Amino acid sequence: MRIRSGGSRLDSSVSTVTYLSATGALFLSALVVLAIARQKTHKVFQKKVLLTATLLLTCAVISNVLISIYVTNNAASNLEAVRDGVILSKRMQATFDYAFGIVIGAFVVVATTPAITRGKDFVRWMTTEFPNSYVFYCFIIFFALATIYVSAPTVVQVYPTVIHFEPYFLVFNGAAVLTLNLYAPYRFISHMRKTKPNPTVRNDAYLILAGISGFSIGELLLEIVLPNYGIDLRAPGFIVEMALIGLIAYAIREKSFLQGLIVPVAEKQADSLPRYALERAQTYAILDRDGAHAFEIFRDLVTHGAQGLCITRRSPKVVTAKYALERTPILWLSRLATEKNSVPPSPLEKVALAVEQFVSLGSNSVVMLDGVEYLIAHNDFASVLGLLHDLNELVGLHDAILLLPMDPVAFQEREFALIRREANLLGPLAPQTGEMAKIAA
Repeated sequence: MRIRSGGSRLDSSVSTVTYLSATGALFLSALVVLAIARQKTHKVFQKKVLLTATLLLTCAVISNVLISIYVTNNAASNLEAVRDGVILSKRMQATFDYAFGIVIGAFVVVATTPAITRGKDFVRWMTTEFPNSYVFYCFIIFFALATIYVSAPTVVQVYPTVIHFEPYFLVFNGAAVLTLNLYAPYRFISHMRKTKPNPTVRNDAYLILAGISGFSIGELLLEIVLPNYGIDLRAPGFIVEMALIGLIAYAIREKSFLQGLIVPVAEKQADSLPRYALERAQTYAILDRDGAHAFEIFRDLVTHGAQGLCITRRSPKVVTAKYALERTPILWLSRLATEKNSVPPSPLEKVALAVEQFVSLGSNSVVMLDGVEYLIAHNDFASVLGLLHDLNELVGLHDAILLLPMDPVAFQEREFALIRREANLLGPLAPQTGEMAKIAA
């Protein structure tokens, strides 16, 4: 009787740990899913991919929790059924885990490929870039998943759970974990070397890598390696794994990683012929009181092959809606705005850095700096003129185009003369000289 009583207390203790761990894991799952779902970002497709991956992981936790509770409560009644339940729990969780791995791999591709902003873009990328690294990655994952169902693990002991796996099973699943831990860093680090993001974005990317690697290694240890030696830490492991996924949710929090990288993205191309033809490696001062003509030129260029960056005094939401710029990155030139897509007027080096990063990455780039008067108001004319000198050299080095909308009445005669030495004059208010021939209406 004393032995049975001790076994009952043991079962009760195991059940309590299982229930508490399950509750904690599911609570964290709900928080992570809610956090991702509530993000406000223009990169909706990227958010949906990550949300799908997180939901798959939540399903893995739920399935494992339910079967683990069944195993714990029936360990003394039907040993054979319990052993089958242990194997079933492994297979179900592995299925969800590898589905998570496939989707999180797609998230890595989307996050590091700026041209992918929707499902159609992803399909087009998979078609045009086939075969690619993601195809190889998925092949390894599918191969490991197949071994889950063809292998025959042996449940030596129910509690503590001791499972012996066949050698080839360990090899292929270890290869799958290794592939994930190499693929994600390869994509992210290569992308960061190319885009040269700011420290905040870089740190967020490392958090994502920590979450992905920590989860995959944790699954290998908690679900395969430790059970082989009779160490059952799956219940508390649920909480640790969801916490690691929480790192990813935090790293792509609102207005951070999802919107932090200013990289060239082609706008949806128009079917009509271009209205304006500007020479590359040139700076154009577009003399226009309200900037409407400058935005007209800019939109025509980005919808006919150019990759554009717009730095403007106007709210990005207003510019996006008014000029139908769905993919073009827009920076808000503002002293008070705190959004990640805002840049302060001072120091001017931040404006120069944004333009330098953009034109160095893109091909056929065009940059519009709408707010020269605003920059002068918060700095001094000599400093802004120095900025224009630098930008003029940048567009020359990278064969880009720089558009400078400005109202000539806002400048003194000497100031305007100095700007004119750096730029070609265009627009409704420009003199009808040879420069106007550079625009083909």
